[in-house]
Amino acid sequence: MLKFVSWIFFIVVALVICALSIANRHDVMFSLDPLPFVFDLPLFLLLLAAGFVGLIIGSFVTWRRGSKVRTENRQNRRENADLKGQNTKLTQDIAETKAASQNNMSPTSAQSPRLEHQQ
Repeated sequence: MLKFVSWIFFIVVALVICALSIANRHDVMFSLDPLPFVFDLPLFLLLLAAGFVGLIIGSFVTWRRGSKVRTENRQNRRENADLKGQNTKLTQDIAETKAASQNNMSPTSAQSPRLEHQQ
């Protein structure tokens, strides 16, 4: 269902871009005022380029703001891996200790002692 919605959204955006391109075909002069660069470009090209530049800048800003969270996630993953390793080692140590204690015990000492009541 989500894939269907994303395709519908993509088709709508594509139709809007096509309509924008057809309606704004006339050339406009683009200049960066203090610089000597002057271009005659179709208006839709300038609008799409401005949208693309805004998308890139917004993505970069979002990526930079998320750096703290990504750093914390990396540290948590490392700590989690270390703790899993320690847990595995301790579990093996417990199993070895139990096996060693069972091998050292005689069958008679393994049974619980019986208390006799004297009256």
